Amino acid sequence: MRVAHISDCFVPRLGGIEMQVNDLTRRQQEAGLSPEVLTATPLPRRMRGRSFPVPIHRSGLPIPAEIANNPIPSRPIRRRLRAGGYDLVHVHAGVGSPFAAAGVRVALELGLPVAVTVHCLPAGFRLPDVLTPWATPEVARRIALSAVSEAAARPLRERTGVDVAVVPNGLDPQDWAIEPVAHEPGVVEVVSTMRLSVRKRPLPMLAMVLAAQRRLAAAGSPVTLRLTVFGDGKLMPRMRRYVRRHGMADTVRLAGRVDRAELTEIYRRADIFLAPAHLESFGIAALEARCAGLPVVAMRATGITEFVADRREGLLADGDPGMTAALVELATDEPLRSGIAAHNRATAPPTAWTTVLDTVDREYRRAMTIRGATR
Repeated sequence: MRVAHISDCFVPRLGGIEMQVNDLTRRQQEAGLSPEVLTATPLPRRMRGRSFPVPIHRSGLPIPAEIANNPIPSRPIRRRLRAGGYDLVHVHAGVGSPFAAAGVRVALELGLPVAVTVHCLPAGFRLPDVLTPWATPEVARRIALSAVSEAAARPLRERTGVDVAVVPNGLDPQDWAIEPVAHEPGVVEVVSTMRLSVRKRPLPMLAMVLAAQRRLAAAGSPVTLRLTVFGDGKLMPRMRRYVRRHGMADTVRLAGRVDRAELTEIYRRADIFLAPAHLESFGIAALEARCAGLPVVAMRATGITEFVADRREGLLADGDPGMTAALVELATDEPLRSGIAAHNRATAPPTAWTTVLDTVDREYRRAMTIRGATR
């Protein structure tokens, strides 16, 4: 089967959609499918000439910061879909994805089966239908529509009135299985991995940690709470200023990007994973940390709740004060922290790639059935 994956964002840009599409296409190739990627993310000049295992067709403008952008996306998509001999089109959608939206329209126009996976929670305001055609009843009836979590699927069902499947992000838990090492006495290491954008809330996270540190100091606790943030983005300069302004340089480290191998080693020495975002449709970074055994502190109304139950795999909160309280509780209650960590290391969530690939295959069959019924 030849599958065209259409996504505004793709590697080398880093993020949940980018890494999931990259991993999914590689796994499909290993399983005998012939996936290709159509994306608006350009390849940086420094990486020109680099080869990728899966064919990638890039039609984004070469602008800074690896930003996905093409003002007339339908033309390159139509040209590629006509020439590619594809059996099916799998579109990966974010909050508002012009390239993905064009992919849906062109693929339906060409009579191809279409599966759409929505990777984000809806925006706080309604976007134009042209940017989210999969969220309209007229288009939703013609595609196999899915989302990465129940939290993301529920609003789509309410808006479209169609069946919306859940196709979770794939991850093999054994890839993140670690044996922890001895920690520095009296220090609780908190880690967070994210793109440093407003949506991920890295600045409010610093405020949560600062409030937790002050609460611990006021109570005379012997515990030192330290935070390391992995990732990069446009908010890095503001985060550095915040750390300096509030005297957090000794307890907060902004480490930038690291690869997966480095993260597993880092998680061996960590105690808690912090996920501050409200609009987290899935939370692949939190899932990776949970598979490594770290208790996860996260917001309650997010996709993270599908693999983190309160006081079982971590602590869940309804807002920033609750997140601060959860940090203080885990920092000072070592039996609770170690009990959650032992549970997380011993139990695996249902996100292994074999299961996810089977779910994706079912969506592909559903897309073909829908295409046959609507022709």
